Amino acid sequence: MHSTVSPVDHLAELRATVPAKWLWHLETLLRLRERLDGQAHGHLADAGDTRKTDHDFADRASDESEFEALISAVRSEEGVLTEIDAALDRLQRGTYGICEVSLLPIPYARLRALPWTRHRREVAAQLEADRLP
Repeated sequence: MHSTVSPVDHLAELRATVPAKWLWHLETLLRLRERLDGQAHGHLADAGDTRKTDHDFADRASDESEFEALISAVRSEEGVLTEIDAALDRLQRGTYGICEVSLLPIPYARLRALPWTRHRREVAAQLEADRLP
């Protein structure tokens, strides 16, 4: 599953070093990470279960569709887990709350809404616009 070493591996140290103003964000990120990791494991188990059945053609087609949906959910959860781990790393390094592009502070309200965000809203919007064909 999510095998990279993350700041969660050093949780006690992380809690001791994070400034008080970021403790809510730290705890929120840790709760989100735990929940998403559990969901991803559950979806992988469910995906494996859909492959074990031996049904007629219609059932197999339905199982294949369910399998693809579960794998898509796992990929999405893995993406968010990667972002959460990156936010935890920024907390540990003392760069949390600073936009990675503009180097300006990310507004507190944005961090409350998206505690894993790397960018200010206007920077994120520009990055998204640049990705469009």
